[in-house]
This record gives sequence, C-alpha cells and structure tokens, in this order.
Amino acid sequence: MELSSLNPEQRQAVKIVDGPLLILAGAGTGKTRVITSRVAYMIAKDISPDCILAVTFTNKAAREMKERVCELVPKFKSDGNSKIQKPTICTFHSLCVRILRRHIEKLGYKKNFVIYDQSEQLGVVRRLLSHISDKSKKPDPYMVLSLISRWRNSSEDSLNLTDADTAGLAKHLIKSYEQTLKASNAVDFDDLILLVLQLFKEHPLALQECRDRYRYIMVDEYQDTNGSQFSLINSLACEHRNFCVVGDDDQS
Repeated sequence: MELSSLNPEQRQAVKIVDGPLLILAGAGTGKTRVITSRVAYMIAKDISPDCILAVTFTNKAAREMKERVCELVPKFKSDGNSKIQKPTICTFHSLCVRILRRHIEKLGYKKNFVIYDQSEQLGVVRRLLSHISDKSKKPDPYMVLSLISRWRNSSEDSLNLTDADTAGLAKHLIKSYEQTLKASNAVDFDDLILLVLQLFKEHPLALQECRDRYRYIMVDEYQDTNGSQFSLINSLACEHRNFCVVGDDDQS
C-alpha cells in the first residue's frame, strides 16, 4: 500500500498492526486518516476485513471513514450487492445493535425488538409519573428521563446533582422504566450498550464469539467514551493485543 502521502509519525502508526497502540494528536492532525489508512494497510497485509472493527461516535464520522477506506481499497468499489467481506466501521450503538440482533433472545427479548426514540421514552416516563401518589410534585419528565440515563450510565459518586429530590425519584423509577420497555420488547439507546454488557457478563460464549470475530479493534475519539462505552470496548479488547485507541491531545 502507498503511504508516501503520510508524514513519518502517521506512517509509523499505520504500520504498527500487532500490539496495543495509543495515538494522541491535536484536532486537524489527521487522526481519522491514520485509522482509515491502518484499515487499508491491514487488508493489504492479508488480514481478513471481517476481523477488523473501527468504532466512532457519530453516523457522519462512520460514513466518512467508510468512504475513505473504499477509496484506499479499490475492490470495495465493486457492486454493492457483492458478497465481498468488508471491515466493520460503525458507531458504538450500531455495533451493539448488530450484537443484540444475534443474541438478545438470551436476555429474554425477541429478535425483532424496537428501539424507542426520545418521544417514546418520554411517554413511558410520563405514565410512570402519573402513578406517583404525591400529586403535589410535578417533576419535569425531560429532567427525569435525563437523570434516569445518567444513573444508568454512571456510578453514584460521579454524579453532581443539584436537585436531590428529582434525582432520587429518577433513581427510584429506573427498574419500572426498564421493565416497561422490556414488556414492549423495546430498548432505548442506553440499553443498546447496557444490554450488551449484561449479555457479555451472563453469557461468556456470546462474548467469546465477538472477541473471535473482532480481532483488530480501533476506537476514534477515545477521550469521549463514557463509563459504559469504556466497559464495552474493554470487554471486547481485553484478550487481544491488536488494539488501537485514538484520542485528542488537547492540553488547553
């Protein structure tokens, strides 16, 4: 593969395929370019594309990474209906949807689960709030939903809460909220990651299947991962030496 367009540091990062790798650089220095070049370089070295996973945060970033890889690997420009293997380049949530479509029945859901958007989540919260006996308090459903999400994704010690009453109410409603979604064979965006973590904990064979498949893992904008995202990547990568994380070296 031609690497002459990369600077020496970028070329070094691209060529380190085996082993753990941490890349720190400032904004606009070509971090995403290094990831896509690494993907193309690994394929050029006869690593199966099906074993390569690159994770980022937004659909736009994932789409741009896919387009760049297609430019670097000409065979990917073939007919979209072909059976050619391609690397998995996606967001955290898209990755989890793929995993859950294969394994969610192990957690008591059906494969055709639906993903609730914010309006549907708010509908659930409003119904739960309507059953609270203390009618004198009318907490904001948006705030309650936000706090439910924060409780589910963070440890108690890490939360800086100004409204203790609403925070306590949100924490009290978590179990009912989760049960209501499950009864409708529905999940929310938090569930996509949290259920995969539950799956990995309760069903080691499902975790091992994912580890066996994704043997080369790269994560973009690693500094932005929250607790559940960090646990997800750590679960997948802990047995692999071929793990690359890319972060923003912002000292400001």
